[in-house]
Amino acid sequence: MEAHATLLTHDSLEEALKGDRKLSRHYMSLNGLWKFSFAENPEKRIKNFYEQGFDHSQWSEIKVPAHWQLQGYDYPQYTNVRYPWIDSEPLKPPFAPTKYNPVGSYITTFEVPQGWRNRPVFISFQGVESAFYVWLNGELVGYSEDTFTPAEFDLTPYLAEGENKLAVEVYRWCDASWLEDQDFWRMSGIFRDVYLFTAPETHIYDFFANTDLDEQFRDALLRIDAKIHNYFGRDVGIMTVQAELYDHRNRQVLQQPLRIEAAVGVQEAIAVQGSIAVTDPLKWSAEHPNLYTLVLRLANEQDQAVQFVSCKVGFRAFEIKEGLMRINGQRIEFKGVNRHEFSSVTGRALGEEDMISDIKLMKSYNINAVRTSHYPNNPRWYELCDEYGLYVIDETNLETHGSWEYGQQEELDTVPGSKPEWRNNVIDRCNSMLQRDKNHPSIVIWSLGNEAWGGDNFEDMHDYLRANDPSRVVHYEGVFHCRRSEAASDIESQMYTKPRDVEEYALRKPAPSKPFILCEYSHAMGNSCGGLSEYTDLFEKYPILQGGFIWDWIDQAISVTDAEGNSHLAYGGDFGESPHDGNFCGNGLIFADRTVTPKLYEVKKCYQNVKFTAENLAGGRFVITNRNLFTDLNAYELAWYVEANGILVNEGDLIVQAAPGQSVVVDLLHAYPREAGNGDEFVLTLSMRLKQATAWAEAGHELAFEQFVLPIPVQGAAGEQPNYAVVQTVKENRLWIASGDGFSVSFDTAAGNLVSYRIKGTELLTEGLSPNFWRAYTDNDRGNGHHERCAIWRDAGADRKLLKFTAAAAPAGAEVVVEYALPTNPVSSCAITYSIRGNGEIGVRLELNPGKGLPEIPEIGMMFEMDSSFDTVAWYGKGPHENYWDRSAGARLGLFSGKVNEQAVPYLRPQETGNKTEVRYATLTNANGVGIRLEGAPVFELNALPYTPRELEQYDHQHLLPPLDKTVVRVNYKQMGVGGDDSWGARTHAEYTLFANRTYSYAFVMMGIVG
Repeated sequence: MEAHATLLTHDSLEEALKGDRKLSRHYMSLNGLWKFSFAENPEKRIKNFYEQGFDHSQWSEIKVPAHWQLQGYDYPQYTNVRYPWIDSEPLKPPFAPTKYNPVGSYITTFEVPQGWRNRPVFISFQGVESAFYVWLNGELVGYSEDTFTPAEFDLTPYLAEGENKLAVEVYRWCDASWLEDQDFWRMSGIFRDVYLFTAPETHIYDFFANTDLDEQFRDALLRIDAKIHNYFGRDVGIMTVQAELYDHRNRQVLQQPLRIEAAVGVQEAIAVQGSIAVTDPLKWSAEHPNLYTLVLRLANEQDQAVQFVSCKVGFRAFEIKEGLMRINGQRIEFKGVNRHEFSSVTGRALGEEDMISDIKLMKSYNINAVRTSHYPNNPRWYELCDEYGLYVIDETNLETHGSWEYGQQEELDTVPGSKPEWRNNVIDRCNSMLQRDKNHPSIVIWSLGNEAWGGDNFEDMHDYLRANDPSRVVHYEGVFHCRRSEAASDIESQMYTKPRDVEEYALRKPAPSKPFILCEYSHAMGNSCGGLSEYTDLFEKYPILQGGFIWDWIDQAISVTDAEGNSHLAYGGDFGESPHDGNFCGNGLIFADRTVTPKLYEVKKCYQNVKFTAENLAGGRFVITNRNLFTDLNAYELAWYVEANGILVNEGDLIVQAAPGQSVVVDLLHAYPREAGNGDEFVLTLSMRLKQATAWAEAGHELAFEQFVLPIPVQGAAGEQPNYAVVQTVKENRLWIASGDGFSVSFDTAAGNLVSYRIKGTELLTEGLSPNFWRAYTDNDRGNGHHERCAIWRDAGADRKLLKFTAAAAPAGAEVVVEYALPTNPVSSCAITYSIRGNGEIGVRLELNPGKGLPEIPEIGMMFEMDSSFDTVAWYGKGPHENYWDRSAGARLGLFSGKVNEQAVPYLRPQETGNKTEVRYATLTNANGVGIRLEGAPVFELNALPYTPRELEQYDHQHLLPPLDKTVVRVNYKQMGVGGDDSWGARTHAEYTLFANRTYSYAFVMMGIVG
């Protein structure tokens, strides 16, 4: 059947206003358990299973909707670029595999409801991967391709009284699979809803609701284009389509409904059109997703209603004007994310609860836009985007990444390219998306697909979409690789462009003719998203740079349960498949179980729509800038609080007013403490919060924040230096021991290590302090060759050679100076000074002199181990989640605590994790409060985990990591940033890199504590 808008027949206005298909007697779900047979290729399938006499009673049952790979058949396969069959069968397009190309045979039965007699009956398959045949009662009904848009068939001629046998034969791959080479898990089956529906013999088959705003974006013209089908072709005379509009309280909006008469007669189909003015409707935007319910009533010549259909509509205008994309006249900035449909349990067969979880998280973390990478999503997703407020790039189901290479100039075997034999296919795909989704106000851009190079077919797709829907613009990133197809995209869209090159686009002379977006950027693989603020600062600075879409939303990892009943997350290669691309599917801002990663806090901070700056920090004057498009700041509450060393000392709130794009100055000098004592640090936090609950967050939810260290004058003298007790020193064999009141410190003179630190008889160390210059490599590190390029630093600390050990008494204590040669080439040197005081404090100072010409240094610091009973870490620094040199904006300065094993973030592949920056002091303690306190001079970076860096590198899955039998502490000057421009070559930005062309030194103090 021809593609059409998502709609269903209702019997009454009241039912249509509710819009719930489950309430309609014209809808019947076929979801549930079906009979199923699996064959590994077409030759081995049961060819006559659809016949009426075929006995399928002994077949197993399978759930629909679902993937068969997640129900015990076949295997899921994750590949990024390569076509999944290349290792088993050499093919060229358009041929599909035959040696291994599984076929799933499905059977179910149904009875048509009594009320459907003498009416047409249709079936809708919302998503089947990748191609399928349909039979009813032994008769072939049809065939379909295009995995991600509905395939609907007219069953009326094939129906029987009583039980009807429905048979569906699904192929894992088909010729169209050349167009479905997306970066995702390759799975198969009926994975979206299947349902029957009926309609009156004369019915509204399709409609398009256009909501055109005037030049002042005030009043609107509601235009309805509808198609009426007269199924049996009987003379029905004049039919009337009546359009009525209802607000959120179901009150009529129009003074008089729009009436469109149609002389149907005996015609099988007729198109009708009409329009009506709407005075100053509430406008739709992501900030204010105001929706109306449009109800179309189809009536006969006696004005008797024969059908009601409905949908939500939003009044909004999206256009490119004066070189910029605008929503309701305002320049838009996409604070976006790419989203694959995925669940670790059900794959792409998502439930509504998964979608609602996603959209609430997105809204809560300041994401305002989503790209449906790289195919049309479940129809319910767009309804939720309409309702909750997200701008959507709706993407055609088209990717052919494995058929072309970067830099190629000729078309070669690239599909679809300009090849005429593919034209109808790709036009059909974009049309199916357009017709299904055209009534959703959240969709502002149509996309022609992803990573499929260029060619005439894309220009044809572009022209088709613009001709059939002038209200939206068209996007396609592929023209970046095939500039002769420039006309295929209304937007300059790029992927993973470095910040300096993004800025270069904005500064081009003459000025660029197209607005710019990054349809993919800040590749969120593993521990990533460093340097995100550099992009968002550019989007704010240059109007033509209109935002981007982070890759991507959720880790694609499959939950697997082993024979012992333990579950873990699996990635590419874990199912024995080839080819595969490993854990490259782990790119999410949320984990596969939909819990939040620390990366998402950075996104929230960089995407916030309220900006705070200090106009006069000493005078307490702050500028608050409103970067919303349609919301005054008086819709929120501004909370402020002052903390002294992380302890709350003052707080309050107020309402401020600033129109969109405007700023307001607030005076908070009254919140400042009058004086500070020695060691006091006062921090003011400004927090903009929801005044009232929304559909996606409770009242009080924080939308934006900023912190300021206050310049409070210190009152009084610094005081006398403490009079430390005497430190005793002794040499015992190879140990040099310093001791005092309740403590002792031991050094191994042969190695130079501080190997023992006892407090009140309790040993605090299981492995002594040693210099460390290595972190477990991240996915980004591995992608840019860091783990090989910088490998010389991996064991530089562990394999150091002692050059000199000096120990002597010193004023108020003792001092040990250790000098090392590090086995780099050329050799580096490292000196560590330990100053032991009579109260048990140990001052530690490290100086590193790298050899000339060495690669960058992963981290610079000291590492030691404690018994696992020291399982609690507390710190005053950035937190509460992990943060890094280039990913700390979303963390806040405060006093935090937690268990050591909670600091390890469970990235899909174990890697560097758990870091804390700008730490002033920290403690590691056991249940009795005994442990170590660390103090910065002035700050340090802290990492406390139950694993060493080497262990994190050694194991490739989280569930394989060793038992939690220790606490590993790294006290660092710094470690390099995590980077994240991409995960296959981009290095950490220079300003967050520890280059080996300078001397580094830092200091901290450690002290035993007894609770």
